[in-house]
Amino acid sequence: MEKLARDYHSPDVSDREIAIFELGIKLAALFHIIFGAPVANVGDVKKRIAEGIEASIKCQPFVKDVKVEIAELHDGMSHNYTKSNEYDYSYVSGKNLRAQVEINYNGWQAIGCVEWKSDLNYPMMYIKSVNPLE
Repeated sequence: MEKLARDYHSPDVSDREIAIFELGIKLAALFHIIFGAPVANVGDVKKRIAEGIEASIKCQPFVKDVKVEIAELHDGMSHNYTKSNEYDYSYVSGKNLRAQVEINYNGWQAIGCVEWKSDLNYPMMYIKSVNPLE
């Protein structure tokens, strides 16, 4: 599979850079697929949504592992996942989503995360590590 993917990239791009590129694609896909999904503290709704997104992202090329957590709301958030009436629900947002994705591409491992950073007031996607595979 790496050979097939390699043929489409510029020869000036390293395998390490392709691993990082693939990581960015997966993090963005994960975030934008789940953002806005309705959630409630009924049974294990958050857990099942997280597991479904993990399984979906794992279907993509070069994905070794995915961990998704829809966190409990904390100070400064407006909903508590409980229904006060039939029309009341909360949803997955940048503030309550934490995820980590691991990519293995042609001898390289890239790990990245998305999580809320209060100091930035932003759901930051970032590279946690990039290492050669042994």
